[in-house]
Amino acid sequence: MPFQKKVNPNFPLDGLKAFVTADGLDDFIKVLEKDFYAEVKVQCHYHTSNGKTDLILNLYCNFGLTESLHHFNKGNWGGFSCDVEGEKRIPSFDAAFQKLSDDNNNSIDIAELSLHFRDTSIVVSRISEYSIPEQLAAIIFKTSAHFVYLTKGLTEMPYEIFVPVFEDHTRSVLALEKSKKGYFEYWGLYFDDDLQHDVIVYNLKTKQLRKEDFFLLD
Repeated sequence: MPFQKKVNPNFPLDGLKAFVTADGLDDFIKVLEKDFYAEVKVQCHYHTSNGKTDLILNLYCNFGLTESLHHFNKGNWGGFSCDVEGEKRIPSFDAAFQKLSDDNNNSIDIAELSLHFRDTSIVVSRISEYSIPEQLAAIIFKTSAHFVYLTKGLTEMPYEIFVPVFEDHTRSVLALEKSKKGYFEYWGLYFDDDLQHDVIVYNLKTKQLRKEDFFLLD
């Protein structure tokens, strides 16, 4: 594979217990399954050093990305719609995560969330506390808004989309790391040309694709 993996010092593995659960997790999973029409698999990583639990979520959807974005834009996929008969309400995803957090004394967070479709996967990594639950709706919206560019003018679907990647001038590559820059500067894309895996970085500001190396964090 053309990329390397790098350990994030902000989320250490020391004193980590992988086989744990969290209060209210089953109810949270049921909400995800209902809102995303998906099968949900979850890993819980408990950090003994700070008493916090990280969730790694994998959502498996039995349809393509285009179909999911169509329903997302209509407000009936993902649990992010705010308008009901002209009234504002808390999106069900937000409400479900808030309840899960409350049930666990605000000691739980999502470290990684992957949406697996028939034709691609979107892998979202945490860049700061609660960054995924706070920004997931915006990430899906940006995926829809930039869909033409992410698919090379609707000619090719990347088989994996990594959100986000960041520019690291010390290495002259793009590195995924904890940063205040946010999710919406660079994303990493993998395309398969049958001979090799093309690693492409997409610039959301310029709407340009270019071949680059980038690093993924464990």
